[in-house]
Amino acid sequence: MKTSFILSVGVALALGGPHDARAADEPLSACFDAVGTFLTTNTDVDTKQIASRSLFSFTNGGHFFRSDSVEGGGTGFAPFSGTRGDWRCVSDDGGKLHMVALGIDFSQKTTELPDQTMARVELDATYDEESDSLEGEFSFYLVPIDADPMDTSLRRGVRNFTFDSIRVTAPM
Repeated sequence: MKTSFILSVGVALALGGPHDARAADEPLSACFDAVGTFLTTNTDVDTKQIASRSLFSFTNGGHFFRSDSVEGGGTGFAPFSGTRGDWRCVSDDGGKLHMVALGIDFSQKTTELPDQTMARVELDATYDEESDSLEGEFSFYLVPIDADPMDTSLRRGVRNFTFDSIRVTAPM
């Protein structure tokens, strides 16, 4: 039997995405098929170029972790920390399962970019049991270090990416 559900991490709730209608919270265990770590290939929506690789991890306790291959910084952006957050399982009005989560990370001060910021990372992905993979979109935006990252009115520097992935599994 094929099991699929949407893994929505913040985008739908914060940005008015396609999965705004939430019917009810579900137990975390209803979404446990997507618990684990996935290696992603991230493509910039604007340039259509591969931007980075990431590890997205979801625990059965509701924690969300992200590490990215460009955490060392680059042209126009400072080095940044790994992302930490949480997720919850919900069903939409049609009964489809979603994981809704949100992650936060921090930039590091540099000579070129001395103003430290926080990033709010939001994902919207589909899990497919048959291929044991995730694919979808994620966005992030920056807020000042002393701001409330839950306040979506403070968004600046929004960047959008699509991704596909493979599950990271221990060898047999």
